[in-house]
Amino acid sequence: MRLLPLLSLLAMGGVAAASQTIPERDWTDDIKDALVVYENDNTFVQKVWFSTIMQYQMFAVQPNGSNGQHLRKGAGPFNDEFRRTWVCADVNLASDTHFFTWLRLGGLPTRRAYDDNGRCYRTYNYFSLMYLAVEQKIAAVKGLTISAGKLQPFIGTENIYGGAELKCVERSYAAIQYDFDSNWGIDLTYRPNGNDMVFFQIFANDAAAYEKMPEIGYRDGRGFKGEFGWEDKCFIVMGGSHKFGVTESGYHEISAQYAHDFNNAYHGKRQKGDNCFGLGVKDALSLGYDYRHDRFAVMSNLLMNFETMDGSGSNSFGFVVRPVYSLTPHVDLVARYTVMRGDNACRFIGDGTALRQVDTDFYVDSLHAFYLGANYYLSARNINAAKVMFGAEYTTSRKDGKDNYNGWTYTVAFRTCF
Repeated sequence: MRLLPLLSLLAMGGVAAASQTIPERDWTDDIKDALVVYENDNTFVQKVWFSTIMQYQMFAVQPNGSNGQHLRKGAGPFNDEFRRTWVCADVNLASDTHFFTWLRLGGLPTRRAYDDNGRCYRTYNYFSLMYLAVEQKIAAVKGLTISAGKLQPFIGTENIYGGAELKCVERSYAAIQYDFDSNWGIDLTYRPNGNDMVFFQIFANDAAAYEKMPEIGYRDGRGFKGEFGWEDKCFIVMGGSHKFGVTESGYHEISAQYAHDFNNAYHGKRQKGDNCFGLGVKDALSLGYDYRHDRFAVMSNLLMNFETMDGSGSNSFGFVVRPVYSLTPHVDLVARYTVMRGDNACRFIGDGTALRQVDTDFYVDSLHAFYLGANYYLSARNINAAKVMFGAEYTTSRKDGKDNYNGWTYTVAFRTCF
C-alpha cells in the first residue's frame, strides 16, 4: 500500500522531533488571544471574540476496475478542494447568555466534477449562514441551557464531534446517511455534572440547510419562505451520554440518540419537488461506546435507520469503530472500519467521500470501508489548532447482487481551528 511508507516516516519523525512535555502555552494561544476583541468581567458584555475553521485537502481515487466501475469519462484520479471555510463570532454577556454565529466564506474552489459527456466543471462555494443562535443558562436549574436559532442536529457519535475534532479526514459512510445540516429550532441541554448529559431538539423540517436555500427559494416564486416555514412539519432529536470508570488515565462513555421525522413524505408518499429537508429517514437510533486509556482511545457507534426517503424506502443499519493511538503528543495513528447494510438504502456518495469522479450508484445494498491514517499536530497543547492529516480508505460495495464499486481513496488535508 502506497501510504504505509509515508505513515512510517511521519511516525519516525514524530518520535524524533516531538517533545513529550506539553507546554503550558504556545503560539496557538497567541493567535487565539489576538482574536479576542473585548474582554472585561465587570461589564455587561463580558467577552467578544472571533474564531475560524479552515480545511484544504487533496485526494486521489484509484478504483480497481475489476467490477467494470472506473473513473467517469474525462475524469482523472486527482482532485482538491477547500472543504471547510468558516468564520465565527461569539459574545458572552453577564446574564449567562451566549450569542454565536458561523459564516461560510464564499468564492473558494470546491472539488472538480464530471458530467456524462466527460466535461469537467469546478464549482465555488458561496457565502452562507451555518449557525445563528443564542444560548441561555437557566439560573433556576444548574446545568440547564436553552438555545434557539439556526443550530446543528445531533444524531450519531461522529456527528456530535465538531469538524475540527475529527480524527479521520472525513466522517464515515455511517455518519453521512442523513440529510440534515443546520436547521432553525430549539435545543434543551442538561448537564448536571461533568459525566452526564441529556438533550432534546426540535427543528423546522424545511429548507434551512444552507445548500438547499437557493434551490427551494426561487423555483416556486415563494422567495425564502422555506427558510422559516414549518409547512413540512418538523423533526426531533433526543439523547444523552454517561461517563463511568473515570480515572486520571481515562474513562468509559455510553451514549444514545433517537430522531423522528414527523413529515408525511415517507411511506412512499413523497412527490417530485417536495420540500423535505429533514432527516432523510423516518426514524433513526444511535448507540455509542467510547473508551480512553492513556494514549489509546476507541470510538464505536451502531446506527439504525428506518424508511429511507430517497432510497427504496427500506431500513438500513451501520456500524463504525475507530481506534486511535497517540504515538507522541504530535502524532496520532488512526484506523477505522465501517459497514452498512440495507436494501438499496445505504447512501454511498456524499460530502465525506471523493467518489464524485467515479460512475457509481448513490444508494447501494451494502458497503465496507477500512481507513488507515495518521495526523501530525503542529501544536501539542492545542492539537486541533493546526494539523496535517493523511488517510487511505479502501471501499467495497454491492448492489442487486453485483459489485458496485471497489477501490482506494488517498487523502492529504491541512486543517486549522483558532
